Amino acid sequence: MKALSTEELTAASEAVITGVVEDMEAQWSTDGKTIFTRAYIRITQTVRGRLNQQIVLVEYEGGEVGGIGLRVSDVAPLEKGENVLLYLKNAKVKGNGKTYNIVGKAQGHYSIGKDGIARKRGFSVIDGQTGVDNDMPLEDIIKKIRSIR
Repeated sequence: MKALSTEELTAASEAVITGVVEDMEAQWSTDGKTIFTRAYIRITQTVRGRLNQQIVLVEYEGGEVGGIGLRVSDVAPLEKGENVLLYLKNAKVKGNGKTYNIVGKAQGHYSIGKDGIARKRGFSVIDGQTGVDNDMPLEDIIKKIRSIR
């Protein structure tokens, strides 16, 4: 996977938000071949873009249904109660209402610690790659995202 900079993630996003994972549910796809998870995110701040709702539905591959699990290597699963910063784009498959996917899979998912630091989970940078922001204060990354034209 090619590492995406903050500029690239922002350019590919319809919206960037901070929020809290309120609830999650894993289910089989309609063709019964894969498992995906739906996460309901309560928005605490719209960093970029325009969203007219307080809760967004985010879908990603992976999860567990009835004791059968699917883990996707480049997806960092969301956790109930987790504070996040997410880069979002319209989902290819629409559910009921508007559904989003995370841009860059694990790269577009920051977990916000109690210390206010935004950290990427499930994504490592290979030596020599630059431009990937990680382990930085949430306020700094928000300022950077808003400054991108």
